[in-house]
Amino acid sequence: MVRKVAIFTFVCGVVGTIQAQQVEIPREKNGKVAQEKHSASPSSVEGPRTVAYSETSSPTMPKLTIEQMRQAGALAARKVQEEIHDIEPEATEPEPAPRPPKKQISANAVRPMERPHESEPPPPVQSISFSSQTAFTRLADGFDFPVGQGEARGYYKARGFRSHGHLGEDWDGVGGGDTDLGDPVYSIGDGIVVFARDCHQGWGNVVIVRHAYRESGNVRTVDSLYGHLNKILVHRGQTVKRGQQIAEIGNAHGLYDAHLHLEVRRNIAIGMSRDKFAQDFTNYYDPSDFISAHRHLQSSGASTRVAMNTFTYDSRINWDKLRNYSHAHTGGGSSESAYALKKALATDGAH
Repeated sequence: MVRKVAIFTFVCGVVGTIQAQQVEIPREKNGKVAQEKHSASPSSVEGPRTVAYSETSSPTMPKLTIEQMRQAGALAARKVQEEIHDIEPEATEPEPAPRPPKKQISANAVRPMERPHESEPPPPVQSISFSSQTAFTRLADGFDFPVGQGEARGYYKARGFRSHGHLGEDWDGVGGGDTDLGDPVYSIGDGIVVFARDCHQGWGNVVIVRHAYRESGNVRTVDSLYGHLNKILVHRGQTVKRGQQIAEIGNAHGLYDAHLHLEVRRNIAIGMSRDKFAQDFTNYYDPSDFISAHRHLQSSGASTRVAMNTFTYDSRINWDKLRNYSHAHTGGGSSESAYALKKALATDGAH
């Protein structure tokens, strides 16, 4: 019995020591370690109290054996382990992810404008830009020759069309020389006058008429030029009819024998600047071939709008500063014109 009391006393002593150690680790109710409140004076802070255990001999308590002490120690260690496991470590809250820094916007910063997506590319730029000035003209119902009342009777073609050379036709009276000076010049078709003035140099007085006509379901335009005129009877912007007299046959202020120079142009941008364009069939028609192929056209008498200011290069020409070549009168026609005259006379004699 005494032996059991001694063991119990020893165990109680060990447990008491453990309880003393537990007082040194205060806890919160929820298992978190409590923070001790410290006073203002450092001397008032009490350190952890230690309970010293000294083994004394007691006459009433027998001396414990090593095995008993080992069992008691194991029991105490297990008790300590159970107490330690009951204390949960302080739960650490995860640190919030750092916020991305705010983008600093300068007060002078300019936000670029978003351009709309171009669904399709812009149309190609033309090499020559025309003015927006337009006018109405009647669709031509056909084309005639500019002399001899539309049939060229009493006239012959002194020089014909030649690509990269003579870009029109020269019409002379069968009498030769200046016998046709002052004869009527007629518009080859309905149209509107886009140019009428004295160009001096080798041209003399010039009239250009713009014609619109329907062919293969499409409306097309051509220009007819009348050069070396003795007198101009129309003005720019005036509408003219097929077979209407617009001028008189001249000799370019005495430079040539009297004759009419006629051109028919596909390209309505040429004007008086022929050197700026290819001198071939891409820009010109053979006048007689064009007239013969378009003598009669279907037309309802309707009108159409045509551009007026298409001679871009002509705007650079100062016409008033150009001089006449009238002092260089040749006194006769070319050998080509003389041969054509003989041929025309022979043809008329055969009839």
